[in-house]
Amino acid sequence: MNAADRYVANQLATAFEFSIKLRGRKEPFTLYLRNTLTTLAALKLKIEDMYALKFGKEIKIHKIAYYESYISLAGDSVGFDDAEKKYHWKELDSDDYVHYMFNTIEADPAPYHMYATLIL
Repeated sequence: MNAADRYVANQLATAFEFSIKLRGRKEPFTLYLRNTLTTLAALKLKIEDMYALKFGKEIKIHKIAYYESYISLAGDSVGFDDAEKKYHWKELDSDDYVHYMFNTIEADPAPYHMYATLIL
């Protein structure tokens, strides 16, 4: 068993596709991240390494946030499927938020987006 297949919270590790938008770059780049990334430092390091491999340029991430979705049951909606979805940025500033992000994504498989503020 390799590290990518280790169990996390009684389930197999799952890969999620993120669209990562870096401040100062017009186009986002796509990256697959597994829920085995459990610390903020590991998450930042993974994005920095993958960016360096893809673009040949080193970056240092200062802040990172993800796009969280939630639903509004106000109005005519009768359940999750027809409810209006709303989105907002949630900053990842601790390891607990990294766990929360992956748990939220597993509960609501919407498009996943991250935004990083960089130190260049």
